[in-house]
This record gives sequence, structure tokens and C-alpha cells, in this order.
Amino acid sequence: MFTVVIPVHNKAPHVARSIQSVLDQSYGNFELIIINDASTDHSMDKVSEFDDPRIRVFHRNEPGAGGYAARNLGIEKANAEWIAFLDADDTWSRDHLKQFIESIKRYPEAGFFSSGWENYKSEKTRYPDPFYAKYHQSSGNSKFLSFDDYLYEQVMGRSPVCTIVTCISKKILKEVSGFPTGKAKRGGDVDTWLRCVEASNGMVWSNHLGAIYYRDSINMVTKTNKFEAQCERDTVKLLLNRYGGQTNKLLKRFSNRRTVSAWRQNTFLPDVSNFTIVNKLFYSVDPIKNFSYGVISLLPNSVFQTVRRIVKALKLK
Repeated sequence: MFTVVIPVHNKAPHVARSIQSVLDQSYGNFELIIINDASTDHSMDKVSEFDDPRIRVFHRNEPGAGGYAARNLGIEKANAEWIAFLDADDTWSRDHLKQFIESIKRYPEAGFFSSGWENYKSEKTRYPDPFYAKYHQSSGNSKFLSFDDYLYEQVMGRSPVCTIVTCISKKILKEVSGFPTGKAKRGGDVDTWLRCVEASNGMVWSNHLGAIYYRDSINMVTKTNKFEAQCERDTVKLLLNRYGGQTNKLLKRFSNRRTVSAWRQNTFLPDVSNFTIVNKLFYSVDPIKNFSYGVISLLPNSVFQTVRRIVKALKLK
């Protein structure tokens, strides 16, 4: 029924926890594909400790940015109709796949499913994603979102999708050519979901917390790699040729938000030459706000680093 894909690159302290959460699923009709994305630590020693006939391991000789090439290899090797993804430093709740079975039965024509997830910073700091927090009490067992609904929630900062809680038809993934290998170091997953939801004419959100996203993990791409959101902008430009009216505006707002978010996240990275966003925004929507962001982005990254150091010093006093 399911192929589960876990890409692994230097996640030795976490990977066993991730694998065990899959093997502990209350619904057991799945295969687990582990992609060794050229790990140089003891990750694969941890993987080899598991003896389960549902596990298949494949190896890549060079690591791919964002794990996108590894996930594409997992898609290529998958035997099941439905492909679910999990990162090597995160975990699933025990009934995650069981909940997806129920949603698939309820929406047999859908090709894209997701659920809520819990963010973990520490044992005292755990909280659900914003979409789940807003809708879990009013959505029943599941909720269908049209393409416009999906774009609107993204624009409002309530993404109904995270890599570790996606379940997608292999047919849809093949149709959109999978993840953007070689085109992004970060953000390529969001670009993939955008293409998949559009190709599926919407998505289904299952009203359960399907995973724990550990934000305290080692070797996290989001903490080290520059983010440019170019993949998303390129996809939006192509989609704008197909859509007018409200969808057209939502696509532009989606692209603007991703671009501004990328620029803002880069200001937190030390020794990174950030990009300016002046020529990367659609000014036909929210022109005043976007003009303001464009002007601010002209300042060197060192300015933001200095301001943060000053604020931190004042707080310590």
C-alpha cells in the first residue's frame, strides 16, 4: 500500500529513532526505502542494526543538496501506489499510516494527502503547526483544500503541508518530475508540493498530528544553507500562464511570501552574502509592502547581524 522513503546524510544520532517510528506503525503494509545519501558518519551502521524484510537500502555516491536526489531515487525504486516521506531526524506517530488509509478511502480520487505535525524545540517547548492549531477542532476527520485554498493558507503563513507528513500518489510525483534535483539547496520541497497540489486539483488534509519535527537536530539544512526560493518563483511564472483572476493573484502572493521569507532567513546566517529582492517580487499585489521589503533588502547582511548582536547585548543587561 505504501512506500516510505527516508533519505539519510550524516544523521547517526537520530536515524534509528526515525526508522523505529516507521516499523512501529499500527498499519504494517508498507516497504521502507532508505537512501544512503553518501553519509560519512556512522549512520549506515545504525541502519544495519535493523533486521526487517520490509527495509530496502540504496546508496548514492555523492550527497545531493536538500536530499532531493535521494528522494527521487526512492520514488524511482518504489513498488507501492502511495509514497510517504520522512526525514532521518524526525518521527511518525504510531497511527500515521492508518489515518492516511482512512482518508484515502474517504477521498479515493485525491492524489495528495497531508496531516498536522508537532514542532519540537525542547521537552518544554512543543507546539503544533499553525494550520492544525487553527482547524483541528472544526474540520472533522479530514478537510479538502482546493488549489486556491492551499495557496491562501500558504500566503497566510499556515502551511497544511510538511515533507514529513506527505503521502502522494506515485503517478502524481512522476507527472511533476519529482523533486528539483540540482536546482535548490533549500525550499525545493515546497516547490514540489506546489506542483503536486496543482496537478492533483487540490489536496486532502488529515486531522491528526502525524509526526514530530525535531528542530534541535544536528546537520540541519535550514541552519546552514542559503535560501533563494528561485524554484518556487520559476514554477509560479509557469503557472501564471494557466491561471487568471483570484488564482493568479494568490500565486503572486505565494511567490512574494516565499521570496521575502528566504531573504529574511538568510539574514540569520553568518558570513552569507544575501540577495536583494527588488527584482524578484510581483508588485501588482500588495505594492506598498513589497516595495518596502525591496528597499530594506538593499542593506548589507552585516547590518542585520550587528543589530541582532546589539539587541542581544541589551537583553543580557
